[in-house]
Amino acid sequence: MTGRSAARLAAALAVAAAFAAGSAARAAEPVIAVVSQAGATLGFLPLTAGEKDERVPIGETPAVIAVGPDGRTLYVTHPDKGRVSVLDAVTRRVAASFVVKGSPFGAAATEENVYVTDWSGNALHRIDVATGASVNQASVGRSPAAVILDKAGRRAYVAAREADAVSIVELSTMTETGQIKVGRAPFALALSPDERRLYVANVQSNDLSVVDVESGQEIKRLPVGKMPYGVAVTPDGARLAVTNQHDGTVSLIDATALTVTATVKVGSYPEGVAITPDGRTAAVANWFDDTVSLIDLDQAKVTETRETAQGPRTLLVLTP
Repeated sequence: MTGRSAARLAAALAVAAAFAAGSAARAAEPVIAVVSQAGATLGFLPLTAGEKDERVPIGETPAVIAVGPDGRTLYVTHPDKGRVSVLDAVTRRVAASFVVKGSPFGAAATEENVYVTDWSGNALHRIDVATGASVNQASVGRSPAAVILDKAGRRAYVAAREADAVSIVELSTMTETGQIKVGRAPFALALSPDERRLYVANVQSNDLSVVDVESGQEIKRLPVGKMPYGVAVTPDGARLAVTNQHDGTVSLIDATALTVTATVKVGSYPEGVAITPDGRTAAVANWFDDTVSLIDLDQAKVTETRETAQGPRTLLVLTP
């Protein structure tokens, strides 16, 4: 090998090593994945202070994001386009696009299937992630928004906005087995880590329904701010965060006492909210501000505001 060839090989190996190291570091760093509707992108925003987001074009009108059990397969719904984008969180590329009947909105995934609500068709679709085909569907309450699965992947809860109820769906048979009456226009859902409680944000009655999962009954309705659009629970189940769209605030709630402990001012029209695995930070998507607010839950205050693409609606925290 000539000296020049050896130098070229060494340079190529150095570039490859640097790329591999950068990819490994990126994969190991927790990030916030943000769906920006008007910007038609999925942003990857590192939690490290001052870092900018990486924006991946995903097509028009993206709405809701979900992550598979592997922690890296992402599903983003496009209600106006009747499809679901599939992305790899590590390579940050669009891997596939599934056509879904109606207006696909909410999403939740298991290893084999992604479950997608059809806002216009009052249905929950089961889509085979290997083929992208809808293999079954369940009829649910009117205008289904969010969907959440239990840890075993046996049952789904669907917020039926125009039915003022949560539909319960047995996934083995894809049948609705009941409805839980809650507040007006339920939109967002969260399950406690022990799965004993279901929390439901009710947009039009400005409150949070607390549902006992075993009995299937609402046990409390807690007033929050105007138009609550998002809800998240800390990993230890001790605290909740609820976004109040028309107030531009987040209600912080003691999950044991079921009382609002603080109200934190964020950006304009907050919607999606997610909490970091350590339970110390809530990330909030501010739709009209094109920002994400980071709230220190112990101090009950915003510690940083980060810019995003236009129209951030939903988000989640990705961990290595």
